[in-house]
Amino acid sequence: MAIPKYMGTLERNAHARWAKAICLLPSRGAVKVKPMYRKLLCGLALVGVSATGSTPLPGQPVPARDLWEFPLGAVAEPAALATEAGVGLWNPATVALGPGTRWQTGVASLSTGAEQAVEGQLLGVAWRRPSGWTIGASVARAAVGGLVRTDTDPQSLGGLAYESMLASLTMARAVQPWLQVGVAARYRYGRAEQLTRSAIAADVGAIARASRWRDARVAVGTFLWRPGRESEDRPVLTLAVDARLLGSSDVAELRAGLAGQHATRGQQARTTGEVGPFTSARVGPVEARLALPRVTGADQRLTRVRFSLGLHLSRFNVGIAREDANVGLGPLYQFTFSAFGT
Repeated sequence: MAIPKYMGTLERNAHARWAKAICLLPSRGAVKVKPMYRKLLCGLALVGVSATGSTPLPGQPVPARDLWEFPLGAVAEPAALATEAGVGLWNPATVALGPGTRWQTGVASLSTGAEQAVEGQLLGVAWRRPSGWTIGASVARAAVGGLVRTDTDPQSLGGLAYESMLASLTMARAVQPWLQVGVAARYRYGRAEQLTRSAIAADVGAIARASRWRDARVAVGTFLWRPGRESEDRPVLTLAVDARLLGSSDVAELRAGLAGQHATRGQQARTTGEVGPFTSARVGPVEARLALPRVTGADQRLTRVRFSLGLHLSRFNVGIAREDANVGLGPLYQFTFSAFGT
């Protein structure tokens, strides 16, 4: 059944009224919102209005979206709980800093074998305000190297560009002793040779922790959610649940859990996802992690093996990780570093 045109107008008007209400939240009175936070919330609301208020261009998504299927900054940890790089890329709630930490900066570097030739870099900073809010900013890049243009013979005519960049502004805090939440506004740029496009995304996330029940954690977050454009570029939903099996503190424990993520992308609604167990063991400053995610897609079923080692010191963390896909491709490697200040 065809949908009347005025229904789209009503929907856009409803989004506009909602965005206006957010942007005009008072700084005093019953609902107190500081100007800086009101601006960020207003920006997130306008993302939704701009997405639903324009007509999508069918068949023209932002190029190089598939590069963000590589777990940049999250090879060593479940994406929904990834904190080693400290930038909240996969779950905005992970950027929240505790009362004893004033700022954090982190970097991550990812590279694959020559068969894929994918590389990625991530850089971010986070600062905890006296109010308890943590404000984070990050820039990430992913690209494929070694692509060349040819004509009727194998002679190279120059290189081909296939890359994407992602800039994020994140805000998170603990709203309860057991719950922290976060939101993020993102700008993504993609390039495939001469074709360049960009898009805006808005993400949300949360982490709940039951310290009295084996320090159990439940985390959920979105990645690259484009309100109103889901049929073109579906967001990724990340999930993770874990608990402490042995030990009594963060510096001496054995943890295990289950993590997964799900995404439906593209005009043909191709569904992909992964789910699998993970475990970590820490003794003093040294931590080892192992994960066995099972990847499912329209044309593949495979199990990946991820292993990492981390060094946790008072002012910085260092980690190295490796992933084997078991499909004849070379391994994937990741390096992370983060520093803290009080």
